[in-house]
Amino acid sequence: MTQTSAPIVRAAAAVAATVFLIPSAARAQAGAPIGHPAFDSAYHAWQEGSYTDALAGLGRLLDGPDAHRFLEPAALLTGELFETAQVAIDGRQAGWSADGSYISWETGSGADRRAHIAPVQNGRPGAAVALAGHSPVFDGGGNVFFIAIRETPELAEARAAVAAAVDRRDAFDARTRVSRLEEAGAQLMSRDLATGRESVVDLGGIVPQAMVVRESDGALHVFGAPADAGNTNHLYRITNGAPEQVTTADGPKRDAVFLTGDRLLYVIDRESFAIQDLVTGNVAAHDGSQVAISGDRSTVAFVREDGSDNVITILLADGSAVDAVRRTDDIANPALSSGGTRVVYQMMPREDWELYVKDVSADTEVRLTREIQHDLFPRFAGEDHVLAVMGEGRHRRSYLYDLATGERTRLFHNNTVRTVAPEYEWVLSPDGRSVLIVAERDGDTVSPERGVYVMNLDRRVDLPALRSRVSEQLAAEHALNDRARELFAGIEEPVRAAVADVSKDRIYQYEHDLYQFGSKHINQPGNAKAIEYLAAKLREFGYEPELQWFDARGVRTANVIAALPGTVHPDVLYTVSSHFDSVERGPGSDDNTSGTSALLEAARVLSTRPQAATIHFAFFTGEEAGLLGSREYVRRAVENQDLLVGALNNDMVGYANDQRLDNTIRYSNAGIRDIQHGAAILFTDLITYDAKYYKSTDAHAYYDAYGDIVGGIGSYPILGNPHYHQTHDILETINHQLVAEVSKTTVATLIQLASSPSRVKNVTVSRSGDAVRVTWDALPETNVTSYVVEWGPVGGQARWSARVTGTVADIANVPQGDEIRVAGVNERGALSWDWARVGPQ
Repeated sequence: MTQTSAPIVRAAAAVAATVFLIPSAARAQAGAPIGHPAFDSAYHAWQEGSYTDALAGLGRLLDGPDAHRFLEPAALLTGELFETAQVAIDGRQAGWSADGSYISWETGSGADRRAHIAPVQNGRPGAAVALAGHSPVFDGGGNVFFIAIRETPELAEARAAVAAAVDRRDAFDARTRVSRLEEAGAQLMSRDLATGRESVVDLGGIVPQAMVVRESDGALHVFGAPADAGNTNHLYRITNGAPEQVTTADGPKRDAVFLTGDRLLYVIDRESFAIQDLVTGNVAAHDGSQVAISGDRSTVAFVREDGSDNVITILLADGSAVDAVRRTDDIANPALSSGGTRVVYQMMPREDWELYVKDVSADTEVRLTREIQHDLFPRFAGEDHVLAVMGEGRHRRSYLYDLATGERTRLFHNNTVRTVAPEYEWVLSPDGRSVLIVAERDGDTVSPERGVYVMNLDRRVDLPALRSRVSEQLAAEHALNDRARELFAGIEEPVRAAVADVSKDRIYQYEHDLYQFGSKHINQPGNAKAIEYLAAKLREFGYEPELQWFDARGVRTANVIAALPGTVHPDVLYTVSSHFDSVERGPGSDDNTSGTSALLEAARVLSTRPQAATIHFAFFTGEEAGLLGSREYVRRAVENQDLLVGALNNDMVGYANDQRLDNTIRYSNAGIRDIQHGAAILFTDLITYDAKYYKSTDAHAYYDAYGDIVGGIGSYPILGNPHYHQTHDILETINHQLVAEVSKTTVATLIQLASSPSRVKNVTVSRSGDAVRVTWDALPETNVTSYVVEWGPVGGQARWSARVTGTVADIANVPQGDEIRVAGVNERGALSWDWARVGPQ
């Protein structure tokens, strides 16, 4: 699996000591047992994945006379403890004004890049205003400054060249020209927050790059340079007259911070920064990185190397330096308390990042976390609490740590049982009482939108809201279970027999054998050995595997494909895949020997159980080199005009960080998502979550060629495997029972898909008043006997439905705005595994 972008965690300018409403019963992670039999029973049912039992028990407690006793632990078990409000449906680069009275975020790119600002009172946001620019800063005197792009004929011409580019090189060159013209044409704008009046700030030929306000006098300062200045820029003080140059050193400079004692800090490059005395002009350069500033701006911390040691050095206000931490272990991301007396930081004592805190003047440190996942980006929230995040970049979660007890409280959630909500940015308010969070609360990692939320750390959810949450979650779980029984009705017996044949011991043997080959990257000898091994195993199971040889980056490699021909409609194809290659530096036991082994076992179990439709078991090569194998498979499928109607892709399914056998359904198609939930619930011990997620995986190739037909299982975005893409992604880190449960879920899903009609294609709707004619293509399955047409609100219950034997339906009295849905029905009465939807009409 490939890596994605890093998150943003900003420290507030000044964080005051804060008292948080975190009762002791709620401080442990995710609503831990509290010594009450009824609550503890619900908690353990939750951990086992018996969500209906857990939620029913919580509902009884919250309706009882002692409901307030259970508010905190029940809230943390089911979602959020603190009140959270959505600020925007899309945003990034979130921030606060220095006094905490405004929040800001950005949307769009290029000419469409916009900054948005909104007032905040008592932690609650007001109406937002959009600015035609980016990088807003507040001066504390009622103005916001931002950078806008000045439109010119040259810029318009360059943008047109991007649209007209015919190859990658032309497109790259055109985009580069657009970027340079946008930078050169930047101008500084000012907006009066009271009147809304905007004006251009005259910089006397200086092109603005970034801004900072000196809080002591509210003066605006701008990083910039004349258009022909090369790589040297300076910080300029902006007054009513001409810009006044502040910095004196040559070279590029960024990330300016005004310190106490008339000092200015700025970063020079990745490994150095400087502090300039604003009175004398003297500049002191320092070798180090990851600079952190105390809330009162008196103290600076940074990380440097000293021989084999990693050191956190503290620069005090009087100019003296203290080496607060010195270790041979990796150290990163220090943060200082408001007064600079405490430092919190990441250290890697073994294979994952942990958090440590110490008084700057003390000799010993205190370990704050002991979590198998990475603990990252700590920031002080008051003197006695730390905000930090946990996990891998595609699903990090935020926590608040009590430094007095070491206990943690989970913060953000989407208050659902199944859908995960990846978080990307966390920004504390200046007083430490609120957090701005950028996240995908709906679990949709495919669309570019990421919501912006503000969470109040001193305002809990109330009992009515919590009761409503639990009731909604219970109803959703009942509906999911009912849907599961409906989907598998009539085929439970053969599914159970097949699932029972899955062997954890066989799976371990596959994993063990593949592990012996070391790295299976396409440029390593283990790749060819794995191809040979997979082909031999498939022959052992009775298949005649196809080796899809192709050249990739000067290397000859191959996908391994086993076909299980369909018994009723062999032209209808389902594919289930996993990539067997690993990164170059490691054996890839989780990424992705785990998925490969689950797939091998599914192929073995189904080898004697042919289904109505054809199934391809596809072992892809070259995923870690750029999704090469999946794209080659799909290229050939399109060339052969294969009727591929559904696809599963399993990637990284073996690592477990706790006792729960859990994994995430990664899907584009909601119908397949529900089948996989149902398969796990009815036939396995797997606990399933879901996220709309297929980009940068082998599933993307299916989507590009065949559209919305994708499901599958993968540990991202849900767990944070610290062994991901590392040399220590080794066999000992795999939970083999978890791999077996994924294999069982895959087997059950394939049987249901191949036993049902596929999704109807090419639905068209024409309307005449309230009358609607619906047409569609006949399904390719030979045992389809009829079609169901229904209509109703988008995503809601059907108002009415009709059954027809042809591919045309004439419907009367269809309200404007309703969605039309069509599904096939086969001879055993099974509906298509997903509705074809058109609407609203």
